[in-house]
Amino acid sequence: MLVRASLNDMLHLPKPRTVEPRLGRDVDREIEMLRLRINEAVAYEEQLKTRLRQVSEEVRRWDAQADEAVKRDDDAGARYAIEQMKRAEQRRTIAENDLKTHQLVTQELIARVNMLEAAVADARRNQAARQEAAAEVPPPLRRLDDVLRDARERVAAMGDLLAAKDEVNQAAPEGQVPDRQDIEDDLAQRRQRLSKR
Repeated sequence: MLVRASLNDMLHLPKPRTVEPRLGRDVDREIEMLRLRINEAVAYEEQLKTRLRQVSEEVRRWDAQADEAVKRDDDAGARYAIEQMKRAEQRRTIAENDLKTHQLVTQELIARVNMLEAAVADARRNQAARQEAAAEVPPPLRRLDDVLRDARERVAAMGDLLAAKDEVNQAAPEGQVPDRQDIEDDLAQRRQRLSKR
């Protein structure tokens, strides 16, 4: 018996049938956890959309303040407002990219979980058919394990990606200063546009 066990381990043969019922319970629990992660991802997407709306509103406010400063011939105030607007535009670009990336990751997670559920349903149908026919067909454990492992890895990667994006959102934009020439160009365009009115 010891020789057979070692040989089976070396050949990576499937485990005996006793593993199958445990796998079913584990898979159900994993699917439930993945569905919770999907719900969290959808809620986080709403937070990203709210943040994007806020930053877009901030861009609009700074733009209006720059126009008002130009109308008052307050070049220093206009430059400051334009600089703040450019910073807000950078944050808006980051927020837009974060939202797009998050939506793609969430869609991929949903697809993977649906694929896992379909594989589990197929395996259960096959198990029921085997029991009815009393045939000895090897279970599709390897495929389920692969799908489950892949789903776990993607969920972990999604969590890492979201955590990294939060860090980037909090740190990166404030360190970036808009180019002075961009500010001067914007100021000149505003003067020209507002003088035509």
